[in-house]
Amino acid sequence: MTLLTFSWTGENNTGTAAFTLTKEYKFKNLYIKDIKYQIKNDVLEEEIAKGTSNSGLSGINTAITSSLAVHMDFLDEKDCVMYYLADGLTMGTALNTAQQKIGMFSFGHAGQQGAVGGGSDLATVSHSYPYRLINNRPQTWAKNKVLTFALYYRDVQTDGVIKDWKLMSATTDAFSDICDIEITLQLE
Repeated sequence: MTLLTFSWTGENNTGTAAFTLTKEYKFKNLYIKDIKYQIKNDVLEEEIAKGTSNSGLSGINTAITSSLAVHMDFLDEKDCVMYYLADGLTMGTALNTAQQKIGMFSFGHAGQQGAVGGGSDLATVSHSYPYRLINNRPQTWAKNKVLTFALYYRDVQTDGVIKDWKLMSATTDAFSDICDIEITLQLE
C-alpha cells in the first residue's frame, strides 16, 4: 500500500494544481483515502432572506453554500463518472437533463464566510473514506507523470437555481488565499 498526499492553497487564486511524480508507481486499485479542506468565500454562498413578519422565520438568518467536487485528469470513464442534473441555463440542455462528468468526485460543501454574528466558519473539514476510484485494473504511473486536480463548485448565487458545476478559477475568485485542500490517495 502506497499513500500519496497532494495539497495546495488558494494563494494563486485558482482551484487547479498539477503535481509531477518523482518515481514510478504500479498498482491495480486506487482509492481516495482522505480529503481535508477549508474552502469558504462569499462567492460560494448565498444568504437566504429572512421570512416575512409572523411567519415564524423572521428571526432566522442563514446561508446556503456551494457543493464542491474535484476533477482528476488521470481517471477515465471506466474509473469514475459523476452524474448530475443540469440547471437548464446552459445552451442545449433543458432543466434536469442528466449530465455526466468523467473523473469528477463530489466531496462536500463550502464553509460559510460570513457566519451569523459576524464571525466565519474556520473549521477544517475532513472526510475519511476509502472510496475506490480504480478497481482491479493494472496501472503504471511513470516517473515525471503529471497529475492534475481541478476544483469545481455549484454556484448558488442565482435565486432559486443551483447552477451547473463551474471550475474554480482566477476569474471567479472562489478559491482565495484563505482556502486550502489536501487529498490523500491510496495505491494498492
